[in-house]
Amino acid sequence: MRTPIPPARALALALIGVAGLVPISAHTLSLATAEALAMRHNPSLMAARHGIGVARGLARQDRLWPDPRLSISGGTGNATGSPGEFSARAMLTQAVPLTARIARHAAVGRAGVRVANARFEVEAWQIRGLVARAYTRWRSAAYAVTRVDHLIGNEHVLMRLVRARVRAAQISAVGASGVELLGDQARLLRQDWRTRRHEAQAALVAAIGYRPRGPWPAPAPVHWHPPGPADAWATALARRPDLRSAEIDRRYRESVRRYQHARRLGWMTVGAGVELDRQVLRGVPAQPIDRSIELSASLPLPFWNRNQGSRSAARAQALQARAQVRALRWRIHRTIARDLFRLKRLRAREQRLARLLGHARQAAALALQGLRLGQVHTSSALAVFTDQLTLTAAWLKTHGAVAGARMALRIALGGPKEQS
Repeated sequence: MRTPIPPARALALALIGVAGLVPISAHTLSLATAEALAMRHNPSLMAARHGIGVARGLARQDRLWPDPRLSISGGTGNATGSPGEFSARAMLTQAVPLTARIARHAAVGRAGVRVANARFEVEAWQIRGLVARAYTRWRSAAYAVTRVDHLIGNEHVLMRLVRARVRAAQISAVGASGVELLGDQARLLRQDWRTRRHEAQAALVAAIGYRPRGPWPAPAPVHWHPPGPADAWATALARRPDLRSAEIDRRYRESVRRYQHARRLGWMTVGAGVELDRQVLRGVPAQPIDRSIELSASLPLPFWNRNQGSRSAARAQALQARAQVRALRWRIHRTIARDLFRLKRLRAREQRLARLLGHARQAAALALQGLRLGQVHTSSALAVFTDQLTLTAAWLKTHGAVAGARMALRIALGGPKEQS
């Protein structure tokens, strides 16, 4: 008889098979694994990947020369009553640029490929950001559910002690109803965090583009430490894909400007041909066939149209691209400063709440012990547990906000080094 595979291990094997040998623990789902799954299965990213192929095809077309043209014409004198008379002409022409417009156009195509790759990296970075935010909310909610479950367990102990004192007629049933109300509040808090966990899981599935089968594994810790304020700006400059994309787009606009400048003169048409002609006159012996070689050249005269409008627009677009790079650098600087300040403020609040919560836990433990020994009144124990529940709710909310702020800073810095 075959031994059944545990559900967690079956989920891991399914993810490995779908993701293409992406390493996934049998019990946890890490952020790096979730991001790797999104890189393979997100529909938006799969669609954006085709843009690189489009740019490569356009780049190949941009470096091609125009085709030569062959013109053939001829006629006979039979229709005019001059049998034996004919003329034939063949001309081969080729358009030749007067400037380096083909080379400039090819440079635009190569720059377009770089722009397409950069935009794909930006799309991937944005999707990784969606995955990271959803993963952080999921992990915070799962941790909160665990903490509230532990708190509800302590309240069950309190409820058993209070009911025992009610049965012993030591206190009235009012104390028991207060403990039941406290338990209802704790269960309501747990349901709220369960709802948040479900919403975060749905957002994570939407960002990944793949719904794992079976039960969800547990979220793994995120091992990432934010850099200091002195290193944050340098880190963002080195890793932000949107900043690299803006720089590449600026170079692309410069290539377009040079190409439009090369189009100030049109195409020169050069040709070479041969002509055969024989005339027949009445009363005159047959004439030999006249053979002639024809060379031609056609030059445009740029009197009115020297591509002035397109050149002016290309210069404006190049200046606009430079300004957009400067504006993006400023926005990144302000975003990082804001995220660092917010993370510092939330960490300080989390530490204060953690100290208060530690005191509340000690007080709750002492209240339970005193309640067992009959040294603490039920109302005093109920007040201690109420304070613990209030501080736990506040600390869990702040803890989730700290995790979200850390992840927002991680995204603002461009993500981890191996994914930049």
